[in-house]
Amino acid sequence: MNSKEYNKMVADARRGVSRKFGFRQSSYINFKVEGGYFFCLYFHTNEAKLTVKPMYADELWWDIWDASENKMEPLSLRGTGAYSLSGQILASYEIPKTTNLNELTNLFEQVFQGAAIVMSKFLTDNPDAALFYPDESNMDHDPDRLLYLIALIHNGRKNEALDIIKEARKNKHCCMFKSGMFSDSYTYIRRWCKQEQTGMRIRHTFVSIFNSLAKTRAYALMVLGRITKKI
Repeated sequence: MNSKEYNKMVADARRGVSRKFGFRQSSYINFKVEGGYFFCLYFHTNEAKLTVKPMYADELWWDIWDASENKMEPLSLRGTGAYSLSGQILASYEIPKTTNLNELTNLFEQVFQGAAIVMSKFLTDNPDAALFYPDESNMDHDPDRLLYLIALIHNGRKNEALDIIKEARKNKHCCMFKSGMFSDSYTYIRRWCKQEQTGMRIRHTFVSIFNSLAKTRAYALMVLGRITKKI
């Protein structure tokens, strides 16, 4: 059996088992959306790794990164995309190499069964995806802490995100994602947070003006009513 035949056998066996557990397959990943989370199994040589991240995370990040068109792409892009966010690792599984189809199928059965159990417990412990913050000691290569920063921004804690970036800049941190010669992921996040804060201040100003005008109008009507009664 040559490598092409072997890889096809592995992919077919993995697809057959994954469907039983409600996972979809694309290239080297299997993924499932549940409870507002994106669960993804990454399959590498002799190993599988289960990760999780909130569904909103990539969409908010793509808005910040000026790549909103990615939201129209297949869900699998959250697992295979070059600018998708890394997830928190929930479990890892060894998959010994074998050319025996029955053995291979049994190995995948164990992986997906184990993943289903881990996911169920995770959802019980973390029922609200909007309030989830990753355990950064178990991240799947996230040197820029993007998933944590996105979680902070999503929950209105923009100043904390900016403080983290400020400290990283002070320590000469070099971001993984770059755009052109002078911009990187932190540049875009800072710009987004500043725009959001400016927009919020403008909204608060308009609300304040509107409320003031409403009070003035109400007072004027009250005075007019009293004058009318006297007449």
